[in-house]
Amino acid sequence: MVADKAQPALCSGWLSTREIQGRGYFGGAVSELNLLAHGCCHEFAHLLQTRSGGRRYGEVHNAAFYEWLDRLHSAGAAHALRGRLAEEAQTQGVVLATDTVSPAGETALRDFSPGDRVRFGPGLQGRIRRVNRRTCTVDGTGPCRGRRYRVPPQMMTVTG
Repeated sequence: MVADKAQPALCSGWLSTREIQGRGYFGGAVSELNLLAHGCCHEFAHLLQTRSGGRRYGEVHNAAFYEWLDRLHSAGAAHALRGRLAEEAQTQGVVLATDTVSPAGETALRDFSPGDRVRFGPGLQGRIRRVNRRTCTVDGTGPCRGRRYRVPPQMMTVTG
């Protein structure tokens, strides 16, 4: 998860990216540092949601969750955490990218069609069953036969 957020080609598959852009957190700017800070706030909002009784079975990202997450951002907690993470990373000699990236979004899905043979991951292969909104449903072939996968377009290569 953390490694994906450092790569523009992979970070678009995460809810955190869509939340930053869609809800305007950090001015809608997606960067490695913003994704890391937001991810921490996102998980903390789940804790607050659960402890306050706002989480119900099957309702993880509900109105109660977003009330907590919005509150963390609007109160400045997310910006403060972002600053502290940047300071600590610098102290540890770790570079966290602050440049805004343009995540490879759903336009990448246009390159795929049902029936396409694809490779993805280490040694995985299959045939696209369905092109979904953010991923493709892939039926495994060869050694992966009998398995079904949800694969983001950034991880797939058409093989023929």
